[in-house]
Amino acid sequence: MRPTISFLTAAGIGAAAALLSGAASAADAATKPTPAYMKDRADCDAGRTAQDRATCLKEAGAAAQERKRNGLDNAGSPRENALERCNALTGKDKTDCVARIDGPPKSNQQVITSGSVSGGGIIRETKTTTTGPAVVIEPMAAPASAPK
Repeated sequence: MRPTISFLTAAGIGAAAALLSGAASAADAATKPTPAYMKDRADCDAGRTAQDRATCLKEAGAAAQERKRNGLDNAGSPRENALERCNALTGKDKTDCVARIDGPPKSNQQVITSGSVSGGGIIRETKTTTTGPAVVIEPMAAPASAPK
């Protein structure tokens, strides 16, 4: 067997270096954290979320992956997103759900909002006041043996 010797010219070395650096920069771009991920991670580390740190970091990583796949859809307003969740309900439940978002459609309804996002969520409660037939309560007559 004869050993083979290959010679690289300066141009060949430059082309190989460019090829390797291009592959390295593509790999760096694929693994380099995005500014959005770094902000999410900083929020996790500072405790500015309603989640424990481990869950927060897991969610930040999942969101970063979805961003890379263009899977995060922030289209639509919060109102539209909330109304879309109401569409899973039917009947009175759906009516009450829409009332919590758009406000009460009837004068006998009231929507009460409490809580905060940082505290775990905003709670909206719908109160509907209904009246029934009037009930008349008559006082009992005093027994005949009662003292006067």
